[in-house]
Amino acid sequence: MSTELSWDPYNTELTKNPYPTYKRLREEAPLYYNEEHDFYAVSHFADIESTLRDKELFSSRHGDILEFIKAKSVMPDSVFIHQDPPKHTAYRALMQRIITPKRMAAVEADIRKLCARSLDPLVGGDRFDFITNLGAEMPMRAVSMLLGIPEKDQEAIRQSVDDRIRTEAGKPLDIEHNKKLQDEALSGFDEYIAWREKNPSDDMMTELLQAEFKDPTGETRRLTRDEITNIVNVIAGAGNETTNRLIGWMGKTLSEHPDQRRDVAKNLALVPQTVEEVLRFEPPGPFLAREVMRDIELHGKKVPKGAVMMLLVAAGNRDERRFVNGDTFNIHREARPHMTFGQGIHVCIGAPLARLEGRVALEEILKRFPDWEVDLDHAVLSSTSSVRGWDSLPAWIGSKPKNATYSVPKAAEPAPAPAPAAAASAEVTLEGTWNVVVKGPTGPQPATLVLERSGDKITGAQTGQGSTSPIADFKKDGNAIYWCNHITKPMKMKVEFKGELSGNTITGKAKAGFMGSYPFTATKA
Repeated sequence: MSTELSWDPYNTELTKNPYPTYKRLREEAPLYYNEEHDFYAVSHFADIESTLRDKELFSSRHGDILEFIKAKSVMPDSVFIHQDPPKHTAYRALMQRIITPKRMAAVEADIRKLCARSLDPLVGGDRFDFITNLGAEMPMRAVSMLLGIPEKDQEAIRQSVDDRIRTEAGKPLDIEHNKKLQDEALSGFDEYIAWREKNPSDDMMTELLQAEFKDPTGETRRLTRDEITNIVNVIAGAGNETTNRLIGWMGKTLSEHPDQRRDVAKNLALVPQTVEEVLRFEPPGPFLAREVMRDIELHGKKVPKGAVMMLLVAAGNRDERRFVNGDTFNIHREARPHMTFGQGIHVCIGAPLARLEGRVALEEILKRFPDWEVDLDHAVLSSTSSVRGWDSLPAWIGSKPKNATYSVPKAAEPAPAPAPAAAASAEVTLEGTWNVVVKGPTGPQPATLVLERSGDKITGAQTGQGSTSPIADFKKDGNAIYWCNHITKPMKMKVEFKGELSGNTITGKAKAGFMGSYPFTATKA
């Protein structure tokens, strides 16, 4: 006797393997209603396709995530993925001029280098992790490279994106917390855009600053700063998560189908169709939502105006009405379009980049590691609101050795207390000249710091790269030293120095605005 049919997007047990439930939904309840969370869901490929194509009946004005639609969230017009025409049309037309297949293809060599940078240090080892060693690194660096975001800040951006889609296990997305994180992310992008405005380059952020478009009112103009900030935020988020999850699913699925993996390793021409089959079989975005704009009838049941319609993409991608033996992974199957990147006006604008990154990543993995076996006992499935994938997916290179064991690394032991500073540290005279060297991204950056005492305070100035500026907020607490320098060349920027005094030397980190933190050493002249 079968159990009661239930699909709950917050059920963590169901997330582990939702496909048996998806199959039952297709067969028993092609229009499903969840009373607890008050939404409808469709699972047939044809129903999902027609819903995505009907932009008037099924609206994106409150987004495509269940929690956002239920909360009637309103996004700025420039967050075009959460808009209906004409707002969506205006901004998407602009983005299609910027995010082109030609532009994506031009960065293939750079993406390949990013993969090599992540994978080469692992050659000769016995294990690697598809996510921590590649999925969490390459996509984030690739989209940041396209946008023009400095490398030192890329990890923080990836973490910000990840935090915004996180949910507490078994619970809906916290809308208020998400908005707070969103506001923090937007304020960070403001700095990049202001800097890039004064330092144009061959990247998407510069093009957004310079491009003209016809806005939803019909006026031809340039984007405002807020509009650019919103668009960059959307691109950074979407450009990281999908490929990250795709890399994990390629690792797991090809591990579970070693014969097909060996076929691809022997013939890399099969890589593109393998990527497409993984996208169909394990879509990173398993479902999305729309708001129903008028009363309708579907599969003999009524759906009221204002209801939320969930589109179970992962279920539709295995619908046997569309795909022969849909629950079977087969890289040699007849090519048919799947629903992973959507349909209609909201089809994923970044799909060419995701496909390119997936193809290059798989080629580079297979060149180095043609055989692997994932270690599911130590893999960690993500808890997110809109994507499904892995936080960690370790694998044995080759096959798992007999009697192999793997221990989760223990937390590091507390560092021993620092030895007492030399007496000379307390006696050193701060006033005078210090030679400062910051190890920046383009090499050592020398400067001269001259300190003077005025009563109980230390003041002074710092000279470097042809300009001199007074320092501010000099502080000494024990051997901890802090000062701030407002430079004007080559750009206006606040630089904060935090270090430790030992003898005649101060060592620490210099935080250069949004450019990141770099080691520095200051030696008394």
